[in-house]
Amino acid sequence: MNRFIYNLLLCVISFVLLSYSSIRAEQKFNAPDKTITFNKKSLKIAMFLPLAYDKIEELDFTKFNIEEKKRIKYRSFEYITFYEGARIALERLEAEGYAVSLYVYDVAEDDVNQIKNLLSQPEMKTMDLIIPLVFQKSFSVISEFSTLNKIPLVNPMSSNSSIIIDNPYVFKIQPSDVADIETTLRYIKANFQNPNITLIFTPSDKKIVDMYQKGIEREGWSWIGIDYNKYSKRIFEKVDSSKDNIFISVVDKGNYKMNEAYANTLLSQLNNKKNLPQINLIAQYSWLDFPSIDLSLIQKFNFHFSLSYLNDYTNANFVDFIKQYRNHFRQEPDKIYAALGYDIMMFFVPALTQKREKFINEPNVERSKYMINSFFFDRNDPKDGWQNRRTVLYKINDYKIISVGR
Repeated sequence: MNRFIYNLLLCVISFVLLSYSSIRAEQKFNAPDKTITFNKKSLKIAMFLPLAYDKIEELDFTKFNIEEKKRIKYRSFEYITFYEGARIALERLEAEGYAVSLYVYDVAEDDVNQIKNLLSQPEMKTMDLIIPLVFQKSFSVISEFSTLNKIPLVNPMSSNSSIIIDNPYVFKIQPSDVADIETTLRYIKANFQNPNITLIFTPSDKKIVDMYQKGIEREGWSWIGIDYNKYSKRIFEKVDSSKDNIFISVVDKGNYKMNEAYANTLLSQLNNKKNLPQINLIAQYSWLDFPSIDLSLIQKFNFHFSLSYLNDYTNANFVDFIKQYRNHFRQEPDKIYAALGYDIMMFFVPALTQKREKFINEPNVERSKYMINSFFFDRNDPKDGWQNRRTVLYKINDYKIISVGR
């Protein structure tokens, strides 16, 4: 690796991480809002990020292709934007009058022993919040520590609902299937006068189908469920030109190539059907990543999808965040980590500061006017953790992605 490039890169990353030391020192600010009561000390937040700071010297830029190889070759860049987004949020929160001491730890994603060593440090028991981006085994260790020491713990990325079981201090950010379904049904109810739904599934999708069925029947809409493995030729059986025809596909074939083939096949079926009335198709965001997908058909059939985070330039709060991000870091953020780091700080710092000991049982605060995508946490059992129930429904309109419902 060219020594000049290496030194330049080291300086850049060191500059970004330099704010770690400046944040770590306790800071106090006068609260402009007299209705907020602040604790005398600042919040102490621990952030565990796989920054691979010690691997910088190994980077090879002879073939600079960061998008394709960053997971393997450029791991130092993988999660740094999460910290950058959080740092922007902290500056805004400081201006609001909040005080935060942030502790950033460079960890491996799957090094359980390293995590145990860090958690054994005396300072860890004094934390008010822990935010780790690590794999499941490491997260389980942190979760046990969180329960034992009654410290709120945020999981930013996992879709696994089991992480909230038996730990009332865990906050799962990624919405569950229930949240996606509720958002979709809420959107249908608000935007279609006479919904007529064709729900396409395979036997492995039964749990999701059951949830959709309950919601659809509760609303009294006409619908049919089609097992695509058995009855793929019957998907048009209930189409009615006098109604609002909505196709919802929850099919997951289990791997990328099979899902890509299925998506193309379904779109072709819709396109080849003569005299088909207008169709609104709701499926997975991953369809847009399939290189063989025909975007003209995505546009033709009013493709919708739900997702918790997306760089949405129709969202005024995201546009404001983008401007700050460009000003700070002279680049565009990635698809999810930067905005996620920003929103987590914008929600949890005020909630913890305002509620303190009440927070763990009443975590929700209204922060939607400050956040890119707001959170609303719910749980079914007091012995379990909290699940975010907010997600966003998007639509392809004029070959652009726009948000249409929450």
